[in-house]
Amino acid sequence: MPVGGFAPGRLANPSLTWEKQQSINAGVDASFFNKRLLLTVDHFKSKNTDLLLMVNIPDITGFSSSLRNIGEVNNTGWEFVLSTVNLKGSFEWVTDLNFSTYKNKVVRLGPEGDPIISGGNITMIGQPIGMFYGWLTDGIFKNQAELDKGPIFSPGTASRSRLGDIRFVDVSGPNGKPDGIINSLDKTIMGSPYPDFYYGMTNRFTYKNLNVSVSLQGSHGNQILSVTRRSTFATRSRFRNAASQVNYWKSETDPGDGVTPRPNDAPTGNIRGEYSQRWLDNGTYLRINNITFSYLLPEKVSKKMLMSSLKVYVNATNPFIFTKNTGFNPDVSNGNNALTPGMDLNDYPLPKSILLGVNVSF
Repeated sequence: MPVGGFAPGRLANPSLTWEKQQSINAGVDASFFNKRLLLTVDHFKSKNTDLLLMVNIPDITGFSSSLRNIGEVNNTGWEFVLSTVNLKGSFEWVTDLNFSTYKNKVVRLGPEGDPIISGGNITMIGQPIGMFYGWLTDGIFKNQAELDKGPIFSPGTASRSRLGDIRFVDVSGPNGKPDGIINSLDKTIMGSPYPDFYYGMTNRFTYKNLNVSVSLQGSHGNQILSVTRRSTFATRSRFRNAASQVNYWKSETDPGDGVTPRPNDAPTGNIRGEYSQRWLDNGTYLRINNITFSYLLPEKVSKKMLMSSLKVYVNATNPFIFTKNTGFNPDVSNGNNALTPGMDLNDYPLPKSILLGVNVSF
């Protein structure tokens, strides 16, 4: 959509036009077993043209980025919704289940088709928007023999690889083949911010006046770029300020966990690799986001208390989460820039709460 005015650090482009989208949706609704099983299946395909994206521009312009109409992206996805009445009678059990997938692919990008690198994300033709981009890692150099074997980061400079440093994967060189040297030619796509699938489920149980509801949600298969970890751990300090960093490399005879690099207090390593696989975190999670217990007192009891109805309940919000993610919240916000999805920058954790309540009617 057209944008007017200026924002700090951004250049407004007066030639902006509306984004355009062509889409096709197809769906099926079906019911079985006297409506005890309801199924909805939806499939969509869409093509977005004149895509509005924030693009980095030379600082000499006085701005760091500009909003441009560039690119064409194809989107596709599936959604399944299943509702079942598992038990019916004095004890009732109802389940609602949803499952969805989403994929996008860049098919055109600007007049020349050049990729857009936005920090640790890259948008390029043939790939989804904002894939994670940087150096792949392969543990650390635990001893001199491993260091001699290489590959070496920026050899001949103060920041060259040393014992206890991160070992990067030699992906390519000037001739398109590994050359034993780690530099910008070795940067590659290192992960995806997009889950393989999303899911959610709600189970509702009813027995006489007692009701129980349990809801969960989650996603599977994506990574998160933890800028929080990068800013916390990529320091020259000798301090180990997180429990995950205490088992670091100390010597060839005490290499630690083989993954955590040595601390140092000089510009001789460990700052290197602003964006590397080291800063990717697991994005897969399962969250129990709501549990509710409620009990409606029998009518004769509530009437004795001069009430038409009285219901007591306990509601727990976000009580449990199951994940290997090391941050506060694996379900991070992608921010307002489509080119940098899946970034964790001190995202605030979701609050947990337990609420006791009473509903009274007179």
